[in-house]
Amino acid sequence: MARQGQSIHQILRAEFPGRAIGELRILDAAAGIGTQAIPLAQLGYQVVARDLSRGAVVRLVQEARVRGLRIDSAAADMREVSGTVEGSFDAVIAMDNSVPHLLTDEEIVIAFQEFRRVLLDRGRLLISVRDYEKVDRAPTSVHPYGKRTRDGRTYRLEQRWEWTDPEHYSTTFIFEEFREGTWSTVIRTQAEYYAIPKLRLLGLMKKAGFKSEEVKDTSCFQPVLIGRLGEYAAFGGGFS
Repeated sequence: MARQGQSIHQILRAEFPGRAIGELRILDAAAGIGTQAIPLAQLGYQVVARDLSRGAVVRLVQEARVRGLRIDSAAADMREVSGTVEGSFDAVIAMDNSVPHLLTDEEIVIAFQEFRRVLLDRGRLLISVRDYEKVDRAPTSVHPYGKRTRDGRTYRLEQRWEWTDPEHYSTTFIFEEFREGTWSTVIRTQAEYYAIPKLRLLGLMKKAGFKSEEVKDTSCFQPVLIGRLGEYAAFGGGFS
């Protein structure tokens, strides 16, 4: 969490030079269990968190409470998020490849338009995504995430991909525990993704009214795309 929070913080400081951290309102529109929302709140940003999963939001609230934080958190579809928040925001974020859960260009544009509705005139949109031009497109593939040991118990994690067409695939995430000499499934979840290239996402940002580009030289583990409204002078840009 700390690494992801610092990565986003680095970009926000460059995008809003001279602004105090505590002045900036951030909407995390795909907050999950708080991987980005919590560290940003710890840094002093005013954070509002929304996510489609009610279970994830419950966990976010619990994790925030343990850390002495109170974050405005609720379940919401990013395609309808403007109706669930009050006021305007300096930045909207949707990280960890969350936008490609929307399976068509039309749905993504709707989400981007919703983000624009809640942004101030010089607001910023940040998303991080997989670079789908570099992923394995074999009909089926297995992506192991290694083993973990906690309190004397051993776990292993993996994700299995199955492509349904050239632009869409489903994933099955499997979390197993080693019990009595064999691996037993603890958690098994499924999700669908749209393998949308970065350039197409940048084009959809423009369609929704943003001036967009990929942010270079970040510490984020995924490519970061930025959409800007109004004037900026960061990362070598210069429009108004």
